[in-house]
Amino acid sequence: MTAFFFFFNMALSFSCFLDLRVREAERHFSFGLVRIILILPLLAGEYTYFASSLLTEPIAPLIFSENIYSLFMIIMAYRMRYAIHPEGRKPLLFFLTTLTLAAGVLAAGGYWLYSPPAHARVEDMFILPQYGLLYFSSLFVLLAVLGTVWRLEHFWGALAAKGRWEYKYVIIGFFLLCGAFAWSSSYRITYLRLVAEHLLLLAILLVIAWLMIVYGIIRHRLLNRKIFVSRQVVYSTIAPLIFAGYLLLLGIVSLLMRAFGFSLPFLLQWLLVISGLVLIAAFALSAEVRNRVKYFISTHFYVNKYEYRDEWLAFSYLLRGELNEKGVVHALRQVLSHSLYTTEIMIWLGDDVQGYRLITDRSAAESPHGKLGPADPLILYLKNHERFYLEDCKTEPKAAELAEQKRDFFDASNNVLIVPLAIGEHCVGLIGLGPEFTGGIYGNDDFDLLAALGSQAASALLAVRMAEELAHAREQAAWEILSAFVLHDIKNAATILSLARENAPTHINNPEFQQDLLESLDDALKRMTKVQTRLHSLQGEIVPVWQELALRPYLEQCIGKLGRKLPDLAIDVQCDYDDRIRIDPEIFSRILENLLLNSLEAGGAGTKVLIHTTRIVPEVIALEIIELEIIDNGPGIPPDLLPDLLFEPFKTAKPKGSGIGLWQVRSLVESLGCTIAAENIAQGGARFLLRLPAGKTE
Repeated sequence: MTAFFFFFNMALSFSCFLDLRVREAERHFSFGLVRIILILPLLAGEYTYFASSLLTEPIAPLIFSENIYSLFMIIMAYRMRYAIHPEGRKPLLFFLTTLTLAAGVLAAGGYWLYSPPAHARVEDMFILPQYGLLYFSSLFVLLAVLGTVWRLEHFWGALAAKGRWEYKYVIIGFFLLCGAFAWSSSYRITYLRLVAEHLLLLAILLVIAWLMIVYGIIRHRLLNRKIFVSRQVVYSTIAPLIFAGYLLLLGIVSLLMRAFGFSLPFLLQWLLVISGLVLIAAFALSAEVRNRVKYFISTHFYVNKYEYRDEWLAFSYLLRGELNEKGVVHALRQVLSHSLYTTEIMIWLGDDVQGYRLITDRSAAESPHGKLGPADPLILYLKNHERFYLEDCKTEPKAAELAEQKRDFFDASNNVLIVPLAIGEHCVGLIGLGPEFTGGIYGNDDFDLLAALGSQAASALLAVRMAEELAHAREQAAWEILSAFVLHDIKNAATILSLARENAPTHINNPEFQQDLLESLDDALKRMTKVQTRLHSLQGEIVPVWQELALRPYLEQCIGKLGRKLPDLAIDVQCDYDDRIRIDPEIFSRILENLLLNSLEAGGAGTKVLIHTTRIVPEVIALEIIELEIIDNGPGIPPDLLPDLLFEPFKTAKPKGSGIGLWQVRSLVESLGCTIAAENIAQGGARFLLRLPAGKTE
């Protein structure tokens, strides 16, 4: 036990070195108070222990503990001024003096641990040698106490009236400590004795002083720290505490009755026990009683009425996954009904243009207060005020005037408090609350909670509205794009029919022209009938119908048909390889048609187009590919549309172009798993490059 006291006090003394890491001066004073609070119970316990075993234990550990305490008192007393002047600086002399004293105290403790100081035991006391180590240790305690008293008096004189009220119990506790140690140390120095009864008295005085200091610190929060106990913990312990108190009361009554010789009949005893249990169960199950207890605890035992963090987190959790106004309102109503002490909650939604509509289970038209116009006096009032509260009518003339104007509204809705759902200058709704069922009135805590939840709800509602507007805009844009896509297909068919009609007067008697004309009509009709059935492919994924075919015959056949339909376009096909490709012929035909029509519309009559194919075996790609070039001698592509902008919807440089054709080409090319690129050539004109996966060679 002796070694334990030595090592524990040494470890406690090393806590002083932690002060070197703290820069704030006021925190040094707080650390000093904490150390005193920790060492006083330990010192009182040592006094009690050594008083009961004075003749069997060496006295050195107790004297060492007193020296450590005295060192802490010196440090704390000096730093008391930081409680008044936090900007004060620590002088180097005090630091060196403290370091020297600490080194001396620790050196003495280490020496005593291995070589206890000389002393004699006589009955219930120790006899100290004159001018020995124990003598000078008691003298050090006395000097430390005198210095502390001087600093305490100086500190008390510098305090203002409010400061004296806050530090009253702390100062009284310290003066009691100083008086007890001054008496004890001066007695030892004078009579060279350490009496067991004196140690018990010191232990009692230390406990009393410790209680006063702790009470003063907690009562006035002198450490500038708050101790929080969760409301949920307090609420959950109410019923068990009542039950425990009930059982304790029964036990006390039973003991008193036995002591005085009273007794109750068996039936009456159990009737009292069961009735008490029934009352406790009724309390635990009654929502109204529980709410009243919660309200009393929240308003009398906490700095704030609400745990704002818990309510905010609960609302954030309920908002997860809510994608419409109805879900946000439901989440807000849940949090308000759980936290506020009212059962009447109304919520209006809207804006400053359309007004505000009551969100309830019944139709808003059935309620006389279901709609509030943008020019309603209540809306105009809330634009310049954070809330409207009927209690404010007693002190605010404008609020009283509004209450008179809207008397029917407040009577019908039974609202006493209206707050806006606003973030910044955007008001998206209102919250209306009925009176508290506790009989109390709304206060600053309620207003702060409503402001926090209201801004969060307003932010969520604005986000929902923006998401809905964005979705509507996307739907509108998709519809416009879809319409443009379909119209472009019809436009291509109409262009081919128009060309056939222009050439009909000249070539109507030509059998080949007649055959081409019929094919063009059939193709146009087929396109128009397929528009409706292929709308789903334009809205979603285009699903090709794959076929494996020879590239050269297919190109010659396809270009032959397109050439007859586009007589103003000179097309030259160069395909020297017997390559096979796996492709959708109809989709690929539409790709070529779009590209050729694009060249004709850009260059006009007489435009020449070269279609050339090349087989390429890349070094880093296992599959061979076929490059198909379409080169025209037109005006080329505007540089600002290269390399990829011309494939975006509604991007075109042609006066009568729609900007749909090349976008449709890219969509069709990607559906085939191919790529397309465009560039201008040095000789003039444009070059489109299609890359297709090669099949087997014949």
